[in-house]
Amino acid sequence: MALVMYYKNGDEFVEITRNTDLTGPIATVHDGREGGPVTTQLYIRNDEATRWYSSVTIQPVDLVEAYPYGDVAYNETGWGVKLSADTEEPTLAEWDDIEWGNTISMPNVGSASSPDTNTYFPFWYYITCPPNIDAITKTDIVLRTGYTANAVS
Repeated sequence: MALVMYYKNGDEFVEITRNTDLTGPIATVHDGREGGPVTTQLYIRNDEATRWYSSVTIQPVDLVEAYPYGDVAYNETGWGVKLSADTEEPTLAEWDDIEWGNTISMPNVGSASSPDTNTYFPFWYYITCPPNIDAITKTDIVLRTGYTANAVS
């Protein structure tokens, strides 16, 4: 068990994926004629009662062309990803100030005395696709979560 990522469907939190298991991906749908962004609120939560997590980071990664940035830095392919650790959805002006392919830092999940397995920590995922593209299922963009796992005392 570890940190798990979720999206919200109505009032229900739905698990996206666990560690490197890509069977439950984040799914966004774009108009390939017009292109443009889709914004989704996502969450992380601890499901391990004996651990708490510090130094939590989330980074978008292109699995196929990871360097320099591939499909997470808009200027290379027209695909792009931005993340925001804010609890409120950023405005368009605020999204404009965020760099493509940025890594975000999240708060500690739990503490030395408590694992905090109840709180869903929100963040925002913004992805855009280029215009005039054929229909495709894109599977090479992932969110990599980094953290330090600590024992609850």
